[in-house]
Amino acid sequence: MNSRKNEILRIIEKHPEGLTAHAIADLLKMDRSNVSRYLNELYKEQQIAKGEGRPVIYAALATESEKNHVDTSSAITFDNLVGANDSLKVSIQQAKAAILYPPKGLHTIIFGETGTGKSMFAECMYHFAVSSKTLKENAPFISFNCADYAQNPQLLFGHIFGVRQGAYTGALEDTPGLIAKADGGILFLDEIHRLPPEGQEMLFTFIDKGTFRPLGESDKVSEASVQIIGATTESSDAFLTTFNRRIPMSITLPNLISRTMDERYQIISLFIKQEANRLNQRIQVEKSAIIAFMLYDAEANIGQIKRDLKLVCAKAFLHYRTYEQTHLIVRKEDCSLAVQKGLLKVKEVADRLDYFLEGKGDYLTFDPGASEVVWSQDPERDMQVYNDIEEKVASLSETGVALVDLENLISHDVDAYFETYVEELVQLPVHKELVPLELWELTNRLYDLAEKQLDRKYNEKIRFAFALHLQSTLDRVSKDHMIVHPNLNNVRKNLKAEFQVAMDLSSIIEEEQGVEIPFDEIGFISMFLSLEAGEEQSLNIEKVGVIVLMHGEATASSMLQTAQELLGTSIGHAMNMALDIEVKAMYGQLLKHIRANEKRYENGILLLTDMGSLNSFAHLLFEETGIRTKAISMTSTMVVLETLRMADVGRSLEDIYKNVQRSFEMAVHEQFKQVAKKEDLKKAIIVTCFTGEGVAAHLYQRILPIVDQSKVEVIQMQFIERETFKKHIDELLDQYEIKAIAGTVEVEYQNIPFFSAYDIFDDEKLNILKRMVSESLPVETIVKSLQGAITHVPSLQQLIEELQRLVHQVQNQLHLIVDPAVESGLVIHLVFLVESILRGEERPIFKHLNDFQKNYRLESDLMRTGLMSIEKKYQIRISEDEVAHLTQMFLENKLEMQQGELHTRY
Repeated sequence: MNSRKNEILRIIEKHPEGLTAHAIADLLKMDRSNVSRYLNELYKEQQIAKGEGRPVIYAALATESEKNHVDTSSAITFDNLVGANDSLKVSIQQAKAAILYPPKGLHTIIFGETGTGKSMFAECMYHFAVSSKTLKENAPFISFNCADYAQNPQLLFGHIFGVRQGAYTGALEDTPGLIAKADGGILFLDEIHRLPPEGQEMLFTFIDKGTFRPLGESDKVSEASVQIIGATTESSDAFLTTFNRRIPMSITLPNLISRTMDERYQIISLFIKQEANRLNQRIQVEKSAIIAFMLYDAEANIGQIKRDLKLVCAKAFLHYRTYEQTHLIVRKEDCSLAVQKGLLKVKEVADRLDYFLEGKGDYLTFDPGASEVVWSQDPERDMQVYNDIEEKVASLSETGVALVDLENLISHDVDAYFETYVEELVQLPVHKELVPLELWELTNRLYDLAEKQLDRKYNEKIRFAFALHLQSTLDRVSKDHMIVHPNLNNVRKNLKAEFQVAMDLSSIIEEEQGVEIPFDEIGFISMFLSLEAGEEQSLNIEKVGVIVLMHGEATASSMLQTAQELLGTSIGHAMNMALDIEVKAMYGQLLKHIRANEKRYENGILLLTDMGSLNSFAHLLFEETGIRTKAISMTSTMVVLETLRMADVGRSLEDIYKNVQRSFEMAVHEQFKQVAKKEDLKKAIIVTCFTGEGVAAHLYQRILPIVDQSKVEVIQMQFIERETFKKHIDELLDQYEIKAIAGTVEVEYQNIPFFSAYDIFDDEKLNILKRMVSESLPVETIVKSLQGAITHVPSLQQLIEELQRLVHQVQNQLHLIVDPAVESGLVIHLVFLVESILRGEERPIFKHLNDFQKNYRLESDLMRTGLMSIEKKYQIRISEDEVAHLTQMFLENKLEMQQGELHTRY
C-alpha cells in the first residue's frame, strides 16, 4: 500500500470517533485533494467506513458487535399511509376485511394507475396480517412482477410454479417456485394482467383447489396455503372476467388527482424529509416550489413526484457542495419546467391554498431526524446519487472547474443537438419510404410555405428530418404523451420569426391531422425551421489540441511525426524538453506557445507526457488560460496515435481522455485477468432518437420481441448532442455489455455495432441483430449431447455448423425470425433427419401435401433450394414431405410483431 495511504489509515484507526478529510489533511500536512483521493480508495477497498452525513466522516471499520443497523421497527403499515383516514379509508377497510376473512383470507386484486402505490399497499396488507395474528410472524411475503417474463411463458411458469429436473434443456435440478416459497404467507403478483392464458389457467387451478404442478411434473400434485394479491394498471371494467370471478376482493387505489390538497402536501413533505434524513442535513424549500409540486400534472402519480423531488434535491445538493453552503436550498428555478407549470394553476385553486400561503414565510424548513419518516417506503435509501455528485465535484475541483451550472448544461445540450445531430441526420440518404406518403406531402407543403415566409431554402434532407420528427410528434400527441421543451422561452425570444411561422404551420397540422399541437412542440418546430443546411454542407469539426511533451532532444517530435505519418494528418504539436532545462522554464515555453495559438486550443488541450511530474502543467494551464486541459503520462507511440485519430474526427476532450485511459489501462492489465469482465455484465441494446421517444419507441417495440429480456436489456436513450450521448454510453459500459446501438443517425463509438432505423425494419438485418445478442446452444454442446446417437456422418461437428448456417439462411430468405431456442431445436431435428436418411429409414408423410405446397409454394421452393447443399454433400435426397415438414416448422415458430407485441405460435 502507498505509504501516504498507510499513514491516513493509521491515523483514522487512532481516532475511533472518525475524522473529516479536512481534519486529516491538517494533521498530516497533506494536500486536501490528495487526502480525498486516498480516502476514496480506502473506502472502495473496504478498509474504512464512510459516513452518510455532511461533512463526510471517515472512520475505522466496526467489529461485528459494534455495527449499527437501520431501525426497521417502524415497518410500513396502514397507519403510515398518507390518506389512511381520507382517500384510502375505504380501500384500507376492504384490505383488512380480505386479510381477516375466515378461514384463510380472500384472494385480492388491487387496481390503480402507475405510481399509485399498489406494491406498497400490498406490503401493508402483509404487515396487517402479521400484526393481527392471521399470519405467523415469520410468514413469507414474496413479490414478483409478471411483466419481467411476459415474453417467455416457460420461464414465467417456472418462476411461479417451480421446475422439475429435465423439464427443459438446462433444468439440471428441481427448483421450487414462488408458490412453494410463499407457502404459509402471501404471494404478490404485480402486473398480473401480463400472465399469458396458460399461466392464468394454472393460477386459477391453484386458487380453486390449492394445488399446483411444477413445470415438467406429470404425476405428483403439490399443495400450498398461499393468499394471492394481484395488482394491475388495467381498469376493473376492462379486466378479464375470469380474474374477477376467481378473485372475490377488488380494491381500487385513487390516482393523484383524486387526492386532497392536504394529502398531496403530506406526500411531498414525506419525500423531502426522507432526503433530509438521508443527507443528515437541513433542506429549505421555496414556498412557490412546494406549491408547484402540489399543483403540477404528475403523469405517473406519486412515483412521478418522488422522481422529480429526487432530481431537484440532487440539484440542490450540487449547489450546496459547489458553493459550500450551510444547508440545501431548493428554489422554484431548480424545478423542471413541467413542475414549474404547476404554478399556472394557482388562480384556479387559490381558495384551497389560502391556509397554506399565509403565515409560512418564503421558505419551508425540513430538518433531519423526523420520526414519522418510514425508511421502508424508500428502497433507494442509499447515498449513491449524492456520493456520485460529491466525487464529481471533487474531481472537477482538482482540475480547476469551480462551478457547474446544471440548468445551462441542459439548455446547451438541446441547442447542441440542433447544431450537430440534425445536421448529420440531413446528410444521410433520404429514405422516404419510412414516412407515409401523406405525411411527406404535408411536410413539403409546410416547408414550401416556410420558404416563402422566411425567405430561405430547405433541402430535401432537412425536410426528411422534420418529417421523421413530425411522425413521432403526431404519435405522442395522439397518446397524450407530451415532451417538455427545456428552453422554450429562449426559443421564443431568439427565434421570433421562426416561432411565428411554426405557429402558422402548427395550425395547418392541427386542422389536417385533427390534433392539438402544444407550445413545447412548436418550440421544436421553430428550431427545425432555424436550420439552413445546404445540399453540399459539411460539418465544421472543432478539434481538441494535442501537445506531446517529453524529456530528450527529439523524443516528442519523433513520436508525433511517426503518428502523423501513419494517420496522414498534420494535427498535434511536439515539445522536446532538454535534460538540463528547468521545469519552470519548460512550463514558460509551453504557456507562451499556447497563448500565441489560443484559437487552435479553444476546444481543449490534451497533454501527452512521459513522466507524471509534467502532469501538473495541466492544472496550471487551466488556471492561467482558462482552457480545459487534461494530461496523460507514460505516453507511448500507440497512445499518441490513438489520441490524434480521435482528435482528428472531432471527439471531445473528455471523450478522448477517458477512452485513451481505458484502452491502455486495459491493454496493460488484460493479460493478467483470469476471467473476462464482460462475462459478469448483462447484455444491452441502446435505441435512441433526440427525444428518447418517438422513433426510439418504434425501434424499441421492433427489437424487444427478438431478445431474451432476462439476459438482454433494451434501453431507450435521448440523443441531445453527440458528445453527451457518448458520455452516457461510457457510463453504461460499467454496467452492461452493449451489443449494439440502433437509431436514426450513425454513431461510431467504442467499436459497438450500429443498426440504423432502416436496418431495424429490414428483416434480414434484424435477424443479424438477434443472432448477435442471442445465446443459442454452442456447437460443442450439441455435439456432446448427440455423441453416440449419430453414427453415419463423417464429422458431426461439421454437419452441425453447416446446419446452423442453413437455419440462418432460411430465416433470411423467408423474411422471418425464430426464437434462439427454436433455432437449436431445428438444427437438432435436421441432424436426425440426415442420419435417418443415411440409415435408409422410412420417414413420415405430410398430410395434405398438395394443399400445403399450393398455399406455400414460394416458401417451399426456398426451403428446397436451401437444402440442396446438404443433399449434394451427403449424397441424400430429402423428400417433398420432409421439405413441407421443415417449412411448416419455420412458419409456425416465427416471431410476429403486431402493434408492438410478440406472438409466438407453436
